Amino acid sequence: MTMTLMIATLAAAALGPGITNPLDPAAEPTHVAVFYADLDLGSAAGQTALHRRIARAADEACVNAGDGFDSPRAMHEQHVCRARAVLGTETVLAARGLPMLH
Repeated sequence: MTMTLMIATLAAAALGPGITNPLDPAAEPTHVAVFYADLDLGSAAGQTALHRRIARAADEACVNAGDGFDSPRAMHEQHVCRARAVLGTETVLAARGLPMLH
């Protein structure tokens, strides 16, 4: 079994359908690997560590959502991007029979 999750997100997707600019670098999917072979996912500590790794990867993948700055709109788009990235990862975890995030 693969012991790596990929956080894949389209940062510009946080803008909503039809609002992406194909020339914008943020319109390219961002992939961030999350390794977990060293974790005991049967323990609460291992699951917590995986959750932290996924959250950091989602932060990294979504840093350029919106305009990449601290405007209220960009911060909202980054939040939405992170939420979608984590939700997508939960789907992958469930498909692999691994514990869901809390």
